[in-house]
Amino acid sequence: MTLAITVMALGFCLPRKNNRGQIVTLTVITALLTTTLVIIRDVDRPFGGIVNVGPTAIAQVEQQATRDFHAHHPTAALPCDDQGNRRTT
Repeated sequence: MTLAITVMALGFCLPRKNNRGQIVTLTVITALLTTTLVIIRDVDRPFGGIVNVGPTAIAQVEQQATRDFHAHHPTAALPCDDQGNRRTT
C-alpha cells in the first residue's frame, strides 16, 4: 500500500511534457522498491516466500550448531530441550 501511494505521488509530480527521463526514473525506483520489499518479505518468512527454504536445511544447521557446542563445551548440556524450550537449571 505504501509503495502504491509513493509511486502515485511521484507520478503526480512529473511534468506533462518532455518527461521521458522522469518516467524512466520512476519506473526504476518502483522496480527497486518492489524488489526490496519482496526480499524483506522472503527473509521474514523463509517457508512461504519466493525463495523457499526446506526444513532439511534448518535441521542440518541445528546439527552443526549442536556439534560445535559439544566440541567447545564437552561437559556442558545444551541450554534447551528437544522442543526448543529453555532449560531451567
